[in-house]
Amino acid sequence: MCGRYSRGQKDLFYVEPLMSDVGDRRFADHAEIFRPSWNVSPGTKQPIIGPAGPRLEMWGFRPAWAVARKTPMMINARLDKAASSTWKWMFTSGRVLVPADGWYEWLPVEGKKQPYFIESNDGPPVYFAGLSSVRTDAAPSETPGAVFGFVVVTAAADSGMLDVHDRRPLVLTLEEAKIWLDPATTFDEAVHLANSAGKSSDDFHWHKVTPGVNRTGTDSPTFNEPIDDQ
Repeated sequence: MCGRYSRGQKDLFYVEPLMSDVGDRRFADHAEIFRPSWNVSPGTKQPIIGPAGPRLEMWGFRPAWAVARKTPMMINARLDKAASSTWKWMFTSGRVLVPADGWYEWLPVEGKKQPYFIESNDGPPVYFAGLSSVRTDAAPSETPGAVFGFVVVTAAADSGMLDVHDRRPLVLTLEEAKIWLDPATTFDEAVHLANSAGKSSDDFHWHKVTPGVNRTGTDSPTFNEPIDDQ
């Protein structure tokens, strides 16, 4: 799954690779929203990249029906549930990119939660496949506790990543990210792309990091740095 991630760069670092033309202002605008954070937590407003460019959205989704059922806020969407009534419309017209440097997972070690930082062998940026529940054509929800923002698409972790967690965020290559973001990409095309996405466990490495990242609201570039096994 993905319950915390790191995005330590700023300005145009995450959008420049997506700019096909020198004058493509869609992605160049609003660069100021990419403020570094090494401990991005659910329930906070974060920069995402949509077809029209970057914007800020809350990390989380809790529609009225989830409030009524007392279901917690959702932060991830399982790829194998793409055709469900909850997610299909977002896979069709709510696709976004969630830019990051890597993400955290936790393993129990001697009765405590030991965080690990997972990053691409190629370094940042990485692009998580995301879905936005924000609709400009819908009236604002009047249900207390409802949340409309983005979620991260997750897929089953393969072989080498199973020792960290059985699910992982769906990380797209740059070319896949462009197709995912393209409004002309259909639901079936998006699901096929996600199921055949090029990034596998062999493209990542991970290491233990300080338990300081366990506390939401704390932030430091040292959270990404490996710590001694001793």
